[in-house]
Amino acid sequence: MNGARVGVLLIDAIDPDKRSIAGNYRELFAAILDRPGVELRFFDGRNGPLPDHGECDGWVIPGSRNSVYDDLPWIDALQTWTARALDLRTPLAGVCFGHQLIGQVLGATVSKSDLGWNIGAIDYEVHAQPVGLDPVPERYRIIASHQDQLEHLPDGATLFASSERCAVAGYTVDDHVLCVQAHPEWVPELAAVLYNSRVARIGATEVETAIDTLDQPLDGQLVADWMLTTIARGRPPIAR
Repeated sequence: MNGARVGVLLIDAIDPDKRSIAGNYRELFAAILDRPGVELRFFDGRNGPLPDHGECDGWVIPGSRNSVYDDLPWIDALQTWTARALDLRTPLAGVCFGHQLIGQVLGATVSKSDLGWNIGAIDYEVHAQPVGLDPVPERYRIIASHQDQLEHLPDGATLFASSERCAVAGYTVDDHVLCVQAHPEWVPELAAVLYNSRVARIGATEVETAIDTLDQPLDGQLVADWMLTTIARGRPPIAR
């Protein structure tokens, strides 16, 4: 990655009683993004001023238990920051909430799916080869947990992936934005505990069915490779 500086904007936290499983979001993202040649930097995306776009070569906007349409000051600030990042062609990788937020800034609508929650280890069909990446497989599998999703493809985006219950599960913009709806950073043990804690909202049968999928091989590291490559290839040239 030739010294790529990757910033992760932390906009949620794993509840303290569940952090013994795999840590907080800092540890979860470090587990998939920490590679030789990558300098990871973590920033608080909810409290205080957001970092300057130039502090890192590219940015990861992760998931959140909030919805992108919630009327919260930090979401408004992050949306403004993201719009500026897109204007600057700053490389971005969006995950779940981040995927939706970037899409919303690009003109897409986010709403709760009529199909309800989408949970479990999900197979995603790849529709287009992203610019600048090595050939990607026809399908990949990572863990999902969402009810909100994009209603349509954002303006200027190319559909990257979809699933049976999520039409826009991944998209790219040129060579500098790659977004996925599901969670490459989640591990099965954490997903199972989180699903079980949400039975009242999701439904017992749905949770049981989702947990039964979590013993399948996952492609979180592969998706992380795509995110890092997008950031490294799309970063602006160093001024001399």
